[in-house]
Amino acid sequence: MKKPCIGVSGSILRDNSGPYVDLLRSYVNDDYTHSIEEAGGIPVIIPFTKNLELARETVARLDGLLLSGGHDVYPLHYGEEPLQGLGEVWPERDQFDFALIKAAEEKQIPIFGICRGLQILNVYRGGSLYQDLKYDQNCTIKHSQNQTPSLGTHTVDIKFESKLASAIGRSTWITNSHHHQTVKHVGKGLQVVARAKDGTVEGLEDSSYPWLVACQFHPEMMSETDENAKCLFAAFVAAAQNNVNK
Repeated sequence: MKKPCIGVSGSILRDNSGPYVDLLRSYVNDDYTHSIEEAGGIPVIIPFTKNLELARETVARLDGLLLSGGHDVYPLHYGEEPLQGLGEVWPERDQFDFALIKAAEEKQIPIFGICRGLQILNVYRGGSLYQDLKYDQNCTIKHSQNQTPSLGTHTVDIKFESKLASAIGRSTWITNSHHHQTVKHVGKGLQVVARAKDGTVEGLEDSSYPWLVACQFHPEMMSETDENAKCLFAAFVAAAQNNVNK
């Protein structure tokens, strides 16, 4: 059986550690590609490019799209001026991700958003973000754990009828947490399917789309040892496999 090819949105790493000054490297964290491999897919890193037509043509050759983490989303994309709690932004990366999402939706291939991937998907659909969790008065839990990446540190409650709950076979999950931005207003066609105990949005889906799941936490960092994370990646790759078999 032909394995599905899963595109992972890439970023740029500035490397000044070697003999070269300001060397730019195309990259994604290895745990994204490893999680896809272990679930039976073929990971394909999509290098960042300003050539958005090239980005769209790349997606046209894929069976699924994973939107990876990274920079804060440029707040002017959702009609806000930058607040003091905003981190580093990269508007060109936002446009790159928008192009990937548009191409994936046109092809109706599975989309899996992780951390920034959830945020950029929400903004693409017309939603907005808290530029920093201190601007959300309801946020009381520590969401940037600053320790072992794979360690589960808080509870996420998941709607039982969601694809996320169906994938892992349960409605609660002790997840890791590595973010300082989150969803404020939900984008068009998206539904909140998971929340932390303080109400922070931890999962979004589109019930009208064949398979679209977005997580604010990082299951790729947990998939080495956490069965829920393994099951979620397996569900994503299985949805992509269905596209291959059509």
